[in-house]
Amino acid sequence: MLENGFTLAEAIDFLEQFETKTILKSNEMLSELQNGIPIYVVLDSRGFDKKACTQLYFADKHGNLSSVLKEAGRYLLKKDNDRKTFVKLLQYPLLLIFLLIVVLILLKNYLLPQFELLYSSMNYNPTLVVSFFISFMKNAQFYILYSLGFFIFLVASSNYVLRKYTPIRKAKLVTKIPFIRFYLRLITSQFLAREWSFLLQGGFSINQILDMMRTQNFRPLIRDMGEMIHKDLTIGETFSTALGKFSFLDQQFITIVMHGEKSGRLEHELLFYSQFCLSRIEGSIQKVFRILQPIMFIIIGGLVVAVYLSILLPMFEMIDSI
Repeated sequence: MLENGFTLAEAIDFLEQFETKTILKSNEMLSELQNGIPIYVVLDSRGFDKKACTQLYFADKHGNLSSVLKEAGRYLLKKDNDRKTFVKLLQYPLLLIFLLIVVLILLKNYLLPQFELLYSSMNYNPTLVVSFFISFMKNAQFYILYSLGFFIFLVASSNYVLRKYTPIRKAKLVTKIPFIRFYLRLITSQFLAREWSFLLQGGFSINQILDMMRTQNFRPLIRDMGEMIHKDLTIGETFSTALGKFSFLDQQFITIVMHGEKSGRLEHELLFYSQFCLSRIEGSIQKVFRILQPIMFIIIGGLVVAVYLSILLPMFEMIDSI
């Protein structure tokens, strides 16, 4: 709509006709915009996505708002689709785990006492293998619950510890985790490459871009990076050398910056690189979803087989001993 000549206020007013449940919010947004409050501040105050707000913050500087709004919309749709895919991925395995825990509790409370009573009446001593599966049947539900509890504790304690660190130190620690490192490097590098490309095309200098990074508060990591790069530039280091100190940036990104500095086409090379990163991220996420589901079913299948063996092996052992 902005590309067709609508102002931002007119676009919001028009969209209000389709979203009747949000009239009050739309009126409030229009009032704030008419009072000169930037769109990224208006959206951030309503809990809007931080990355999208940061994109709009930079768009407010370079003026390419319509393009950034479309890009932010695609990002939010992709994020929502990934969330829905992940929820669907977990629904069936979690249901199976719940049913498995119920079965294990029933086996422990009703079937296992009958086995033990039968063993006692026949003076039968189970073998080591059978004893292992009986012990598994007794305690499997606790193993599952303990594992889930340990995972939740690990995530909560990690968040608590990381909260004490600066954003840059936190990012450097996260890059030591192999799987997460790949995504953090690509996502951070893609975001910077795209925004810097638009700003450079808008005629801003590197120092002006760093000032913008330092004055925004939507993404503390980007803000602190701007501070560090600015300090390095003031002591005579090159832009690419300053970027090379961040282990959470993709090495290709730094190489692109070095090449762009020499060729004088940094803004175009950064834009191409950001598109390349985006395709890599999307392809990798799809690959993870394809791999994760079979792994979860294999684990659950192994637990189901263990339950069956816990029931059948004692029966076979007793038949052989008769």
